[in-house]
Amino acid sequence: MAYIIKPDEETAKIFSDKTRLKIVELLSEKELTNSQLARMLNLSKPTISHHLKILLDAGIVKISRIEHEEHGIQMKFYAVNPNILSFVLLKENKLMEQISKEIQEVMRLRSSTSDSHANNAFLRMLKSTVLDTGIDMDKPFYYAGYNIGVNVISKEVKANTLKDVLKEFAQMWEELKLGTVELMGENKIQVKDCYQCGNMPNIGKLLCSSDAGILAGVLDTIFGKRYCVIETKCWGTGYDLCEFEIKEL
Repeated sequence: MAYIIKPDEETAKIFSDKTRLKIVELLSEKELTNSQLARMLNLSKPTISHHLKILLDAGIVKISRIEHEEHGIQMKFYAVNPNILSFVLLKENKLMEQISKEIQEVMRLRSSTSDSHANNAFLRMLKSTVLDTGIDMDKPFYYAGYNIGVNVISKEVKANTLKDVLKEFAQMWEELKLGTVELMGENKIQVKDCYQCGNMPNIGKLLCSSDAGILAGVLDTIFGKRYCVIETKCWGTGYDLCEFEIKEL
């Protein structure tokens, strides 16, 4: 499913052509050359070149790299420009279906449900909306979390060893009702009942980049070193928990 960010009249005209739409769909999956596109669409190279020029001029696709063949001929690879278009596979829209059911349940039990349950359901609705647009927000979410880790949460942590910092972080996370954190050795934590992704369906995507950013910001600030925090498991990738690996750079 393709989404065009702020489609104007000119962009709409470009996508009124089925060949150009098919080219963009193919390039959203992987970068391809003119020749490869011509073979896949059973069209001539000049025809593909014509459509690629229109898409390039509109900024919808870009030349992702250039390779030189043995005889010095340039081989250009094309890809979708992520600043203009994004594509997302949401497996029959199961994500929004799941969120709708969760909010229905919150509404049905609103007299007895906890505030955190309701807040988390609506938070996940907002996250699913961002995902459904196809906009890649992983980096902005990560850096937003990193900022909070540096400027807010790190100031509340008193420990001075990695193990103790993670223990204090785990306690804080539970007190805030954001999840149950368990230390899995020195460089790994798992989070159950995650406020961001709990009960999300498997959409093949990690969903908690802001939490990775928060933890990285806390560790960088406390220890004066650079840490890499990577989410490796998530409800969004088929697990019933989140897992983060921590590495000092």
